Amino acid sequence: MRLETWAVTDTGRARKANEDSYLIAPDLGLVAVADGMGGFKRGDVASELACGVLREAVAEGQDVLSRFDQDPSDANKDAVLAMLEDAAQRACRQVHEASLSLVGEGGRMGTTMDAVLVVGATGFLIHVGDGRVYLHRGGELHQLTEDHTLVQEQLRAGVLTEEQARKARNKNVITRALGVFSSVLVDSLAFEVDPRDTFVLCSDGLHRYIGRRELGFVVNEADAEGACRKLVAMANERGGRDNITVAFARPRVESSDADQEEPVPAWMDALRRVDIFQACTYRQLIAFTQAAQERVLSAGDTVFQDGEPGEELFVVVSGEVAIEKQGTRLAIIGASHYFGEMSLLDQARRSATARVTVDTRLLVIDKTHFMRLLRQDPALGTRLLWQMVRKLAHHLRTTNERLVAETITLDEIDGLDIDELVGEEDITDPSTREHG
Repeated sequence: MRLETWAVTDTGRARKANEDSYLIAPDLGLVAVADGMGGFKRGDVASELACGVLREAVAEGQDVLSRFDQDPSDANKDAVLAMLEDAAQRACRQVHEASLSLVGEGGRMGTTMDAVLVVGATGFLIHVGDGRVYLHRGGELHQLTEDHTLVQEQLRAGVLTEEQARKARNKNVITRALGVFSSVLVDSLAFEVDPRDTFVLCSDGLHRYIGRRELGFVVNEADAEGACRKLVAMANERGGRDNITVAFARPRVESSDADQEEPVPAWMDALRRVDIFQACTYRQLIAFTQAAQERVLSAGDTVFQDGEPGEELFVVVSGEVAIEKQGTRLAIIGASHYFGEMSLLDQARRSATARVTVDTRLLVIDKTHFMRLLRQDPALGTRLLWQMVRKLAHHLRTTNERLVAETITLDEIDGLDIDELVGEEDITDPSTREHG
């Protein structure tokens, strides 16, 4: 796949200069948007410099990209992410050094940065600041980034409600930017790209005026360049108090086989229906799928045996798995359900056998990758563990209620007067035993 890219930027109605910059490099599979910090001097220099450094770094890293393209292993995927993160750090250092040269101490420059790089069928994303990257997929628009703002941190901590966050006056106070200091914490993500995807990158001058749902309607329009211009016009009509920049990127599939491939949304939608993922964002689901591995099994195949050591959680994307114990079928696990989660929490051996009854696709994550995921995204880890605990608590409560009911029944039988139970009849009488 290659990228087709479009971008539009505008000064807006309130600013005298445009401090936004964008980068579209379809030959590199790269698109980026940077928003120079208006409250600092020379934000235009900061954003343009950051885009230039990013393009240079990706051009220099072609050997890293080629290795991943030929062998999309976890190690090579991590190498691409590391290259992009290093590019962001280089940009941060250069913007910081430029600020000292141009402005001097105390007059720092800064810029946000959002970029998407597509290599083969995999996308890579880096994010710093309050710009955004959206993914339009299957008729829905998903936000793949989380704003690095004071309001977002307060919202995540529960200090503000959604309604209070929308009305907050300090929405433009950002907590991360390139160049303010010599280094910065960079968010990054790798994900599978569907040939039908559209990426939307924008500065806060756009998304502050246009909500996700409305933005999705405009992205649906076939004319990408026209959609970009329409979005900028809408932001200006609604105030245009900041510079406005938007960029679109769509894969251009060079193989005619693309229409025959199963779309990525098919199994992402199955994952969204699994109860432990109900509270997760689409970005967090993508992070989970990148930590997991797909496993395709045929009817009759064994997933694991009773008594085996296990350190894997299994999510049934499609198909069916039977849970058996000593020849007795205990349960059937269908699509959008999971099993084996206890192995992520303890070292116990498998207590039953799991066997596939029809052709089945599983998403499998082992304990090592699960713990790594928790460290990388504590919010996702908290949600997954909380959902697992809730399910375990439900099973424990149900089991406890059943045991209590069985105990009460036994106690009632023990307390009955046996003569009262059989009346005047002799329980040794064969006729009585025959009826009772």
